[in-house]
Amino acid sequence: MVAKTFLQKLTSAMILIKRKMAQQEDVKYIKVNNIEEIKDVHTLDYHDLSGLDLREYKDLFMYAPKESLIHSGIRGWTTNVIWPAQDKMPTDFNPNEIIEQAKMSNIKMESTGRGINIAIIDNMLDVTNPEYADQIKYFQGPINGQTINPSSHASMVMGQVVGKHTGIAPDANVYFFTKVNHKDRKVFDKELCKVLSSVIKFNKEQTSENKIHILSCSWGACRKYSPQVCELLDELEASGIKVILCGSDDMSVDYSLSGRDFMPCNNPNMTDIQPDVQAEGEKLLYMVANKQHTEGKVVGIPTNMRTTPLGANGWQYRISGGESSAAPYLAGVYACALSGNKLFMTRPNWQAELNDILKSTATKNPDGNYMINPTGIRARVTEIVKQIEVDLIKQKSVLQNE
Repeated sequence: MVAKTFLQKLTSAMILIKRKMAQQEDVKYIKVNNIEEIKDVHTLDYHDLSGLDLREYKDLFMYAPKESLIHSGIRGWTTNVIWPAQDKMPTDFNPNEIIEQAKMSNIKMESTGRGINIAIIDNMLDVTNPEYADQIKYFQGPINGQTINPSSHASMVMGQVVGKHTGIAPDANVYFFTKVNHKDRKVFDKELCKVLSSVIKFNKEQTSENKIHILSCSWGACRKYSPQVCELLDELEASGIKVILCGSDDMSVDYSLSGRDFMPCNNPNMTDIQPDVQAEGEKLLYMVANKQHTEGKVVGIPTNMRTTPLGANGWQYRISGGESSAAPYLAGVYACALSGNKLFMTRPNWQAELNDILKSTATKNPDGNYMINPTGIRARVTEIVKQIEVDLIKQKSVLQNE
């Protein structure tokens, strides 16, 4: 009885603290009175669930591998949620513990991306979050000086690539360029071209050591509908940058992705891809496997069930990820592979070669699906660099003997 009273007091105190913090941020909590009010909420954030009894609703908050990835139901939550008391929660379900456990990267690379410069073009970023703030070496706000609020999407992207606890390459440098979304595709492309032009100008002004190595774009573009955008991406790639681009909304009409690989990432259980349960994503996976010269190999990227930073100092947990989180994940993997191996980038068409290495090193599970192998990618890049070094020594020896 004493323990129960203590827990009740502790829960009440935590609720009070969260509400006071919300008031300081000028945010109001949404009081949820019925389970039906949250069943179709994409991500629980400033939701007060303290009045609910969730004991029979554990499935609502857990990943359902037999269901479509694009399914109704909760797809994540943040540290801002006010949960019911523990005796009103499902058995063995602790959302805060899940957030903590999902922070850690599931790969242990020999490299942390040190010395590699990654440019990111995304929504407005809160640059103060300590999870990634130290890695921001350059920040460009909205190109036309608009005043817009920071986006959780941007902090997710940053956390996925250079987060201290959540990133694949926590020691890589980041140059961040802000884009502003617009419903009209032509207007969006026009603004995006301005941002891409600023990236090109910025890169030309840098010393060789500070030039961009990788550009991570958690958005898509295809030549048919965004020719100017693709031309600028081509220019960046021609200048020696590895461009990572997500799929386009127009893929069902035109799957020409500027000559770059589309990287599928809707990975049901962090170990494989199950195209038969992809729903809307199934069409994209099919086109990648059959139209993008991948020889039928679709490589999965683990973006589900991950925690990333939220805004200034919070956390967000995603049950199912997407292309937006696959792009920075892949950027981080390549940064780890290239760190200490910059000679690799002297090879002709090294960007395309990275794609080939990604596919050739991917691991295959018993179901026949493929999964990205980050350590295998780095091992192969390192092997190539060692051979380059041997060849250089031989060439130097020949020249000295002539």
